[in-house]
Amino acid sequence: MLTSKDIACVVVLYNPDETIAMNIRRYSNTVGRLVLVDNSSEDHSEMLEGMDYLPLMENTGIAHALNVGIEHLSEEYIITMDQDSLLSSDVVEAYLKFLNHHDSSTVGAMTCQYETDRHHARKKGGFENVKLSMQSGTIFKRSVLQKTGAFDERLFLDVVDYEYFLRMEQMGFGLIRINDAVLEHHPAETHEKLGIKYGVASPLRYYYQARNLLWTARKYHSAELYRRLLIKWAKILLLFDDKKEYLRMFRQGIRDAKEGRLGKYVQDPDRNSDL
Repeated sequence: MLTSKDIACVVVLYNPDETIAMNIRRYSNTVGRLVLVDNSSEDHSEMLEGMDYLPLMENTGIAHALNVGIEHLSEEYIITMDQDSLLSSDVVEAYLKFLNHHDSSTVGAMTCQYETDRHHARKKGGFENVKLSMQSGTIFKRSVLQKTGAFDERLFLDVVDYEYFLRMEQMGFGLIRINDAVLEHHPAETHEKLGIKYGVASPLRYYYQARNLLWTARKYHSAELYRRLLIKWAKILLLFDDKKEYLRMFRQGIRDAKEGRLGKYVQDPDRNSDL
């Protein structure tokens, strides 16, 4: 029988503060081993003293940081976490219950429900096949990662999880959502307009989302990702007050996706001149 000691965890950091450090310490004992991979340009080892801490000293992107953390570990089962999520023992126990009582030979990863200030999730028992989820709070299998390949570092930020799940499905592995696993997650700043609660991130994040959604949708012929791309576009048009910069970066993301220009965004005046 598997126990929590058989599960490891990778947490990706970016400019963490004391609150984030405290939250991580709260759940560090829910798994057998936990490693922190820091994408910040500053060292935070003093704040995170006593923890397994890997400072990268620059923002290398979420995919690279996850890959570094996974390579640092040896466990078969690995939960990946954003710094704005809070892992609970209930989530770990729900995963263990599935692993110990069901055949998971064709399962590539297991994911959870998300409790946020925009969405209330409740435990409802059972499990179901899903196509997409966030990587935060998801438990991955090392043996499957070795067959499918690591997270695609060319995407740098956003849609890294969607791309991996679609690649995993293409290779015959399923994604299962465990309905009793509910993860507390604190996403981007929440606004409300016309009775709609929505998240607002920086224009740069919308560049990555537009570029990576379109590039991945084209790669896997995913109608769902095309739909999500259109929703992002409509959200800017209908809900954002400061539309100009968001639309400019969104259009640039679309253009770069069509040209296959991936990696970390680099400001290029020639690219911006006709946007």
